[in-house]
Amino acid sequence: MTSTDRTPPATIRVSAAADLIAALPYLLGFHPRESLVLVSTQGRSGGSLGLTLRVDLPPPRHRRAVAESVAGSLMLGAPAGAAVIVVGAGPPARPLVDRVVKELERRRIAVHTVMWAESTTGGGRWGCYDPCRCGGILPDPATSAAVAAAVAEGHVALGDRGELERLVVPVDAQAVRRREALLIAARERAAATGPGPEPDDLDGLVGVVDSALAEAVAGRLVLDDDRVVALATALAEPRVRDSVMARCAGSTGVPAWSNAPATVAGRPEPVEGAARLAAAAEQLWAALARETPDPEAAEPAALLAVSAMLRGHGALANVALDRAEQAWPGHRLTRLLRQAVDAGMRPDAFRACLGPGPDEAEDITAATAGRP
Repeated sequence: MTSTDRTPPATIRVSAAADLIAALPYLLGFHPRESLVLVSTQGRSGGSLGLTLRVDLPPPRHRRAVAESVAGSLMLGAPAGAAVIVVGAGPPARPLVDRVVKELERRRIAVHTVMWAESTTGGGRWGCYDPCRCGGILPDPATSAAVAAAVAEGHVALGDRGELERLVVPVDAQAVRRREALLIAARERAAATGPGPEPDDLDGLVGVVDSALAEAVAGRLVLDDDRVVALATALAEPRVRDSVMARCAGSTGVPAWSNAPATVAGRPEPVEGAARLAAAAEQLWAALARETPDPEAAEPAALLAVSAMLRGHGALANVALDRAEQAWPGHRLTRLLRQAVDAGMRPDAFRACLGPGPDEAEDITAATAGRP
């Protein structure tokens, strides 16, 4: 079984079963395939969506374990009810669905919707597992109010989970090996000069990251060998990385590397500026996860996970953490972030943990302590 993709609650409402299926790609960030998806719901009508979970469809021998795991995980969303949806398998997945429903009801979660869908794209068939046997054809996403609400919130649906994974997979092995040699040489030179960087040196390292972020916002960032090595060196200093991480969660939503609010037609637009800065930062961390050799790639990959968690994109956070773990097994920040993801931490709670201060990692540990 793959990691469970958890998406924290969204402010999206649905009024029909087909709309819920059509909204899944925007809740998860990609079109699920051969997947079991659980959505917690709130309110009497069950139309207010909460925590969304996705796992690959398991082989028969793992049905019970998967059912117990996803039902327990859905409890993190304190659901009033739940929808259980199978994408790809249809009626043959009924034994798994029955097991999941049993586990949810054992936890006193009312299961009001149990469906299957061939796919989550418009024109695909869907049906209900209940005796009513209702079903039909999924609507064009352009006509779905739930999809429109998701898009308005900034949700994007990629073709599949593989597209997310490719965001962080190195594509130029020769360039990565070349940069690895440059980083080794840089570390040897640094070791010859004595202990870690002085305060003035730290300011310079922060400036390296600030400059890259500013150029990313402007759409003119170029990641050549020198730039990648400089950024990897800067982020390898925990005080620099942690400073960037804390600023990502600034109370205003505008990262501190912004020296002035964005302007539109000469007027400050802090909300749009914040969104532009956040998007540029996320693109930079993803690019560095691809372009930086191991183990240094763990740092930008962890920062990508932070960005994803702050906007409730559980699948991207999992992909980024997988990359960080591959680059640096045992990486402390990655381990702590994984605990936060597995605990289903909501973006607002996670943001509070990353407030200014030297103990962000300890705050994450404290916030997830005692959770399943």
